[in-house]
Amino acid sequence: MWWPTPDIAPQRKDDPGPLFPWQALAMQGIGAWPDPARVAFYLNGKPRDELVEPKVLLDLLARYGYEVTDNMTNAQQKRAIVAFQMHFRPARWDGVADRETLAIAEALLESYGQG
Repeated sequence: MWWPTPDIAPQRKDDPGPLFPWQALAMQGIGAWPDPARVAFYLNGKPRDELVEPKVLLDLLARYGYEVTDNMTNAQQKRAIVAFQMHFRPARWDGVADRETLAIAEALLESYGQG
């Protein structure tokens, strides 16, 4: 079972990182993982690396439970995106607000609700 946490705060602490077995744990019922079919649905045939407006992605991360505020610096915004990507897209965590990261966030919110 997954419990949402209100304390996803990449500005204050680091998650274990991209090598941590997040997906394997989720498959055992510990934690969340996006459904690949729903990620594909939200990609809607668009390129995974297509840039999106960072604010749109950050708003979704805030809804999911990440500590995101309107007065964050660009560096802080990037750190929040990197933290999300390391957890849910460990193959590429560059901090860029792209279509795939957005689709992952949308799929997670659909499956697990708002944090």
